[in-house]
Amino acid sequence: MKNLIFFILGLLSLLTTVFADSVRIIDSGEEAYQVRTHLLESAKKEIQISYFIFAQDKTALEVLTLLRKKAREGVKVRVLIDDMFDDIPKDIGAHLSGENVEIRNFNKFNFLKFGKSIRYRMHDKMFIVDQEKIIMGGRNIEDTYYGRAKKNYDDRDVFMIGKIAQTASEYFNEVWDSDHVIPLKKSTLDLARAEEILDQAANGLDLDQNFMSFNLKEFESQTIEVESIELFHDHVKAVKDKMTGTALHLYELINHAKSTVHIDSPYLIMTKELKAVLQNAIDRGVKVRILTNSLKSTDGLFPQAGYIGQRRKIVRMGVELYEFNSDESFHAKSMVIDNEIAAIGSFNFDPRSQNLNTETMAIIRDPKAAALLSQSMDETLKVAYKIDQSGKPEGQSSRLPGVSLKKKILTRLIQVLVVPFTKGLL
Repeated sequence: MKNLIFFILGLLSLLTTVFADSVRIIDSGEEAYQVRTHLLESAKKEIQISYFIFAQDKTALEVLTLLRKKAREGVKVRVLIDDMFDDIPKDIGAHLSGENVEIRNFNKFNFLKFGKSIRYRMHDKMFIVDQEKIIMGGRNIEDTYYGRAKKNYDDRDVFMIGKIAQTASEYFNEVWDSDHVIPLKKSTLDLARAEEILDQAANGLDLDQNFMSFNLKEFESQTIEVESIELFHDHVKAVKDKMTGTALHLYELINHAKSTVHIDSPYLIMTKELKAVLQNAIDRGVKVRILTNSLKSTDGLFPQAGYIGQRRKIVRMGVELYEFNSDESFHAKSMVIDNEIAAIGSFNFDPRSQNLNTETMAIIRDPKAAALLSQSMDETLKVAYKIDQSGKPEGQSSRLPGVSLKKKILTRLIQVLVVPFTKGLL
């Protein structure tokens, strides 16, 4: 009887270990690329990928050739891309369709529904393999997110093993089957040329030393087991209800913060709801710190124009505000609350993410994960300056250091001619 009890306890311990959630933060663009390609190679049953941007460059072609390879091996492959930022050439898309790589687009452009077509976008970024492993974060499928372009993004992902992958898979299926997602149209374009392009990408990938030198098992062995992971996502609708889903859940987390809220958001525009949540936290004695792009580093002049006019008010609220000061562009979307909760995903603290885009965030409730994310965020803070009470960078003679005259003029024009008429859209 005693032996049976020990056997059952051992079995339960093994099952707990097998199904426990574990995570690892990915800061390096090179590592982020390696993990994705090796995850694809490791897939046995199913690959589900959803992205805001899927480019037409070296990284995109290499990912597509790996997807084709896995489809030929019998793995179910589905790719979901926002229609406005799907740059996969039509002939390659048609070729992949014939190879059982299914591609669908979110919110196809319709001139008769111009406003809806332009405004509502799918901003999700999920990379799911076999409903067991998932990558979430800020990176899209494009060279610049993986250190492979002349100018790259400073970004962040989280790799997770466990039930979160199955939950994300279920959400992916909901979006995939929804009315506002449609498959690529059948095409009779030059399929032979498309196949040749992907064949060349496959040959190049086989010779890529970065790809050959990476060990996925070793990488996975360095994940840490965490208490729990939850997926925040928006309702599966083309037209998003305001202040629901991801935004509502994130703001509720801030509402329960006791000591600290640290936020990384490349695009920062205070909505009235966000301002109220942060002000309430500050009034409770919570220390709020935010890092966002400077005009020098940003890749988005429109949201930056909206933010610049707010930054003095943000500091005077009591927020400790920093701006990324680099020739690269900052793109990580993360939050740590009370050194206990870590959040990583696609959500920007701006009107678009709050009210228009679909967004996904992984919420990891574990002090160890929170400490690792804090360490990553603090490292990025070393490449930043603090904004003072007057809205100027501390220790800088200029309000907009390192910014060209042309960029200053364009930003000012957007502030005057565009921002007043696009509140809630930037």
